[in-house]
Amino acid sequence: MKAWIGKSLIAIGLIHTLFGIVVFRGTLLMLLSEGLVNTVNAQPVREQAFWFLYAGFGWIILGVLIDSLERARIFLPGFLGWAFLAMIVVGVVIMPISGLWLFGAPTAAMLYRSRRPGGTARVPG
Repeated sequence: MKAWIGKSLIAIGLIHTLFGIVVFRGTLLMLLSEGLVNTVNAQPVREQAFWFLYAGFGWIILGVLIDSLERARIFLPGFLGWAFLAMIVVGVVIMPISGLWLFGAPTAAMLYRSRRPGGTARVPG
C-alpha cells in the first residue's frame, strides 16, 4: 500500500487553514493591525478565527508526523483509527454540516491497517 494517510491530513489542514484565512480575513486583519498580542480574549469571533486556524495547523503537524511514519514504514498505533472515528462521529453529531467527512478516507485506511495482530499497522513496502 502507498503511504497517503499523512498527506491527506496535511491537505485537510491546508484546506481548513486557507478556508479560515478567507472567511476570517477581516478579523485577522484587525488582529494584525492591533499587534496580535492579547487581541483575542473574550471576543467570540476572534476566538473562533484563532481556533479555526489553530486546528488547521494542528492537522498539518499531525499529517507531517504520520506521513513521516508511513514513509519510514514505522507502525502506526492501532488506537489512531478508532480515535479518529470517535472524533468524526462526535463531530458529525454536533455539527453535521461540516468538513469532518474529509477525514472518512484516512480514518478508514487507519482502521483497515490496524487489523494486524497486536492492533498496529505497518505500511507495506
